[in-house]
Amino acid sequence: MDRVVRTVCAPNCTGSCGVLAHVRDDRLVKIEPADFPDPRFRRVCLKGMANAVQRVYHPDRVKWPLRRLGARGEGRWERISWNEALDDIAGRLTAIKEEHGSRAASWISMTGNYGILAMMLSARIAGSFGGTLFSNLGIMGDLAANMGFLTTTGVHQDAHEWTDLMGSKLILLFGCNYAETALNDMHFVLDAKEAGAELVVVDPRFSRTAAKADWWIPIRPGTDAALILGMLHEIVGRSLHDERYLRDHTVAPFLVRSDTGAFVRAGESDGFAATSGASPGVASPGGAAAPTADAYVVWDEASSRPAPASHAADPALTGRYDLDLGGTQVECLTAFQALVDSLADYSPEKAAALCEVPAEDIRRLAQKYIDSQPAAVRISQGTQRYFNGHLSFRAALTLGAACGNIGKQHAGVSWAGGSLLRLIFGVPGSWLAPVPGVEPAVLPGTKLFEIIPSGDPWPIKSLWVMNYGMGTQAPERDRLLHEVLPHLDLLVVSEQVMAPLAQHADIVLPATTYYEEECDLVGSWANFYLQKRRQAIPPQWEARSDWDCLRCLADRLGFGEHWAMTAEEAVAQILDESPDSGIRDIDRRVLDEDGVVRANYPDPHIPFADGHFPTPSGRLEFYVESMREFGEEVPVFKEPLEGNRTAEAERHPLTFMTARTVYTTNSQHVILPWIREVHPEPRLDICPGDAAVRGLGDGDLAEVFNDRGTFKVKVSLTEGVKPGCVNLCQGWWPEHLPGGHYSTLLQLRPNPVQEAILETNYAVFDSLVDVRRAEG
Repeated sequence: MDRVVRTVCAPNCTGSCGVLAHVRDDRLVKIEPADFPDPRFRRVCLKGMANAVQRVYHPDRVKWPLRRLGARGEGRWERISWNEALDDIAGRLTAIKEEHGSRAASWISMTGNYGILAMMLSARIAGSFGGTLFSNLGIMGDLAANMGFLTTTGVHQDAHEWTDLMGSKLILLFGCNYAETALNDMHFVLDAKEAGAELVVVDPRFSRTAAKADWWIPIRPGTDAALILGMLHEIVGRSLHDERYLRDHTVAPFLVRSDTGAFVRAGESDGFAATSGASPGVASPGGAAAPTADAYVVWDEASSRPAPASHAADPALTGRYDLDLGGTQVECLTAFQALVDSLADYSPEKAAALCEVPAEDIRRLAQKYIDSQPAAVRISQGTQRYFNGHLSFRAALTLGAACGNIGKQHAGVSWAGGSLLRLIFGVPGSWLAPVPGVEPAVLPGTKLFEIIPSGDPWPIKSLWVMNYGMGTQAPERDRLLHEVLPHLDLLVVSEQVMAPLAQHADIVLPATTYYEEECDLVGSWANFYLQKRRQAIPPQWEARSDWDCLRCLADRLGFGEHWAMTAEEAVAQILDESPDSGIRDIDRRVLDEDGVVRANYPDPHIPFADGHFPTPSGRLEFYVESMREFGEEVPVFKEPLEGNRTAEAERHPLTFMTARTVYTTNSQHVILPWIREVHPEPRLDICPGDAAVRGLGDGDLAEVFNDRGTFKVKVSLTEGVKPGCVNLCQGWWPEHLPGGHYSTLLQLRPNPVQEAILETNYAVFDSLVDVRRAEG
């Protein structure tokens, strides 16, 4: 019997494509695009088609629960029943709790499945057990952007919708290879080009997106902040900035103490008080902080004296002023003056020396950004995955604000903005910790490699991994296998196929694919639609959804009554109790009937269109008081940790990038036959000059190495990668390489600035290597 089921393909590729699953005799035979309220989002790709037909029935599917025999990684298993598996896990978790406390049991989940249940179940089971949840954004390598946005705008991320590009005159992309990493949305960029927009791409690689650009700017890796600050130097130095926007919507006119770097607060200066009676962080009637500009002091040119920000007739944008602060004369300057002073270090010539973009090109780009209005800046993963990646995002947002392009249609500075993160951040606390009196303990995922071996701040004796190809996507693979895992009494991996980490587990549990799940709610990384995932085929072999698995485990651990709901009911609770009205108030009938509904946000969504920001001041804060101790009160450039101008570069001179590719979403698709037809083997991209000095020709086998590890791979000679850089399209498993694995070479070192904001971001591209000819 033939059926067609509308469901969702969402394997962390940003798209969240609605698909029609064609089923014959309970077997999935093909998929095609599903209808969308906006037909421009009706799409599908080769990855999605291969995933549906070939991953579901892949011979390496984990078909039933497996328990390890012999040593970890030895590859010897015994088939066990679900009851045996869950009884064994429950017994071991109970023993760990009795000996070490409940926090010794830990969970981590990633975004291999965009379903809200799939992504949040680790948090819920940790919350129910009183265990430890390892956070995931930092170790995912996606947190630097959040920190740049959070310190500047007060939100973790936001973006203009793709549809808003229609009307842009300039599209400036930093580290965005949308033609491969958001390929189903790339048509919006091309549509805007056809409508008259100019496309400029800043990237060390001549990517597929750069190939479509009107101007490709090859930049030294990790130096985007220097280029942007060079643009700002030119714009501000020629008085091309938007003074009105800076005065009205940023902290630009706020006075800053030269001695401490702190903003001057009302009540400090000359005895006047904030007329509103409020101060930063005062709770509003709704319970949230009530930011107010009245708590800050500006210099009023009209009265030639300090005044509360919103009561000054003519706030000065630049200048230095001596104020009587508590009986002491203190030199103060405006926040914008602090920025101007800092920009002295970033003339186009100085910036050019840092980022290896000619000074004249920096001037030209700055002029183009001013002349081509409205101008849209989009900045993405390729920029944030360096040790100081947050600074590039702060610099970009400062550029947008200085030119009045924030909150403006067809403009803005965008990273990721859609329904997905709003859905995640809106999951109610009662859902995440359903057992009264029991809470999870959250630890940074980027410190997992230190916490588990050291037992500090407490022992971790079990780890359960879901939706995470940790065996290829985490850094320092050798360290993970040989220094971290041996300290665990129990490693459980829920997986669909026998992936690299699963090969080292104690128990492997067979997880359902998207087409076998009973129900889930799926948001999008890049648009405001919510979709309902419906079951298209029965679970294959003995696969179970993570929801069903953990619900059965909860019964064994004594809190089953708090999990006594279906997946559909669990989704409904998340929607019912979400604090975000844009998510909570969707039309449920439309979602149930059509499988897709737009969240309740303006169409198109323009971030900060009202000019207000959820920061302490209520304004865009390019000046951040708390960052002064790190020398980052305003955006600056800092050399990458393993930049090719550091001392380390004398031994390992090449920046090693592991970019995503059009053929696979991280490591999910490289094992599929259709993908291997078009993407048969890994290749290291290297420019001819760098290859020649190493005696390498196209197709030769090379060894890539640094002090952390080594791997072997064939090389491809290309002019499409900047000299001093090499790139390997990532996602390959160890068995696909002639020796070793590239993740062994990637560093994960703490960044004290990022630790002060949230946690260190895994700087995926900030690693130096060298390359030499390898023996076959």
